[in-house]
Amino acid sequence: MPEPSSFSEFRARRFLTEQIMRPVNTGRIVHAQLFAGPDGTGKRTAALLAARAMNCEGEGEKPCNRCPSCLQFLSGNSPRLLLIQPEDGSIKVDVIRRMIERVSLRPDAGHLCVIIDQADRMNESAQNALLKTLEEAPDYAVFYLLTAKPSSLLTTIRSRCAMFRFAPLDDETVVDALVQRGIPQTQAKETAREAAGSIGRATSILEDDSFRPMYESAVRALLSVRENADVYAAFQMIAGYKDSARRILEIYETLASRLMRAEHAAAEPDEDAVRALLQRGVRGDRLLSCAVEALKKLTSNVSYQSTMEMLFFDPVSYTHLTLP
Repeated sequence: MPEPSSFSEFRARRFLTEQIMRPVNTGRIVHAQLFAGPDGTGKRTAALLAARAMNCEGEGEKPCNRCPSCLQFLSGNSPRLLLIQPEDGSIKVDVIRRMIERVSLRPDAGHLCVIIDQADRMNESAQNALLKTLEEAPDYAVFYLLTAKPSSLLTTIRSRCAMFRFAPLDDETVVDALVQRGIPQTQAKETAREAAGSIGRATSILEDDSFRPMYESAVRALLSVRENADVYAAFQMIAGYKDSARRILEIYETLASRLMRAEHAAAEPDEDAVRALLQRGVRGDRLLSCAVEALKKLTSNVSYQSTMEMLFFDPVSYTHLTLP
């Protein structure tokens, strides 16, 4: 599905995009910007749009998507854009040092925009190297740091950035965005429920044919655990999704959010999975806590099977998940 080609199509975040574009429109460029929020909430899209708009040579609304600079950005070959992403799960200091060398070279015109995606994946050495550059950033360079975990960045880096927070969207807004991209209303509503306020995640779900069976397996596994003896069988229901371990945990985080919402709502939830979990006494806040802890274990190289079995089986997690 095509991403928004201008900020006018980024309707869900009008106030936020006005803030991001104000320096561009006034010429008072903010040289370090931190876009913070959950994955899939539009941080990368907004950064790419801002970089394109900042270098747009056309008239009227920016980016115009027609001038030579915009066309270079759209082709992915702009000399004024440098995109840095994790490699093998991290951004190492050597990558940042190569970026610093590139930043030392003034572009022929406009601004050199550096987008560091998942900036929290920079190791400490990489963050310290970046800090020195932010402290003495050349006037033609603009840095966009994108992260779901701003607290993982050095305090000194955060203090040098203008922060823009990208919060999850409500389901109605996600549905509207999907419908505008040509998704049927019924499918858009079903997908929005599973996307936890993230248009990016909704797009990923729609493009992944394996998501629906994975979602159903994750729900069945959670519902099947009534006592400790059920844990092994529950894991077997999701054993085949080792390569999608983070997606499984995202599903549990999404279910936790919907459970917490349903726990405080007067009306009965409209999703079968949420109703079933409520009837079993599963508490949203406890499920969320277990999913977050499981993600930490995965990040620490604990095996997929051990991580998921601990989510289901660990005495603390298990008693937290179910009410007496």
